[in-house]
Amino acid sequence: MKIKKLTYSDNIQKWQLSSIDFENLTLLVGISGAGKTQILNSILSLRDIASGESKNGVEWCIEFVDENNTYKWEGKFESIEGTIDEMFSFAEEDEVKSKLEWESISTNGKIISKRNSTEITFEKKKMPKLAFDKSIIYLFKEEDSIKSIYDGFEKIVFRDHTRKEGTFNRFPFNDLKTNMSKYETLDDIRESKLDTHQKLACLYKNQKTAFQEIVDRYIDVFPHIENVKMEALKNENIHSFFKEVPILQFKEKGLDKWIYENRMSSGMIRTFIHISEMFLLSDGTLVLIDEFENSLGVNCIDILTEDLIFENNRLQFIVTSHHPYIINKIPYEYWKIVSRTQGKIETFNAKDYDLGASNHDAFMNLINLPSFKKGVERPL
Repeated sequence: MKIKKLTYSDNIQKWQLSSIDFENLTLLVGISGAGKTQILNSILSLRDIASGESKNGVEWCIEFVDENNTYKWEGKFESIEGTIDEMFSFAEEDEVKSKLEWESISTNGKIISKRNSTEITFEKKKMPKLAFDKSIIYLFKEEDSIKSIYDGFEKIVFRDHTRKEGTFNRFPFNDLKTNMSKYETLDDIRESKLDTHQKLACLYKNQKTAFQEIVDRYIDVFPHIENVKMEALKNENIHSFFKEVPILQFKEKGLDKWIYENRMSSGMIRTFIHISEMFLLSDGTLVLIDEFENSLGVNCIDILTEDLIFENNRLQFIVTSHHPYIINKIPYEYWKIVSRTQGKIETFNAKDYDLGASNHDAFMNLINLPSFKKGVERPL
């Protein structure tokens, strides 16, 4: 699935996103507070709605393509004032949930399903009473005309690079041995629901040549690394748990001792995981990355931005950054300038401005644009 266009509003939090078009790679640029992360969060909210969640006061219209079909999905949840479920994530199960006032989904201009506050139709047939706090994508996710849409939203992944990459936090591997026997081919591993560490474990066991491709790419960034493996630890003095679970281990040139992943710098382990994800994500995945540059050195940024450009033929990326080096490395036709006036977030195409022939000139001209410099405007 690839998103083409989105409008979104939150009537509880009192903000709205004006229509924004997306490419296979979209770099959101703007000062802090302009709304870059909110754009990512709006897409995550739609993923949640597609998965059956209720979102108080949310209204949206999204256009996307999937398997050569063009889809349009729009709807609106009622606004229930005075609830805390939008601020905190511990709402009780019996708490009143916001219901959909209306919703529709169409493919190539033809309505598949629609609803109002009293009834739902699917393929022109009136349906029996169904849950009105759950989206029609969720309700009809097993139907042929909806299943690929549901699966497409499930392929949206979010990477917050403002957070430190965890170590050992993905373990224990549930049914590890079963998974390593079940997912043997590269395609099987890519299409699995496993996280990146588990995919790497399957890859290391069953597809050593493919694992080595990731290692070689990594060594391009860190030439002092000689090799990487993913095996259980054999030290007799460690807990038995670590003798069963394969972990990433790195070997530097000239040293005999392997370095465990929890001993690696944040930038080095994050780079390895990023390269692995780019290689192991299934085709059609939408990758949202917040503050791409966080904890990465210049040598990492070079090769990882190349990955974004190289992989966007099979993956879609929507990335935020305000780091000049990152912005300079990505062609300015991919830039979207984000500005906010009170509660209204707008985006502007950098390619519509005369920013200069080189990326460096384009960046210097970008930061002097009124739409960039104003960033966030509030009433006097």
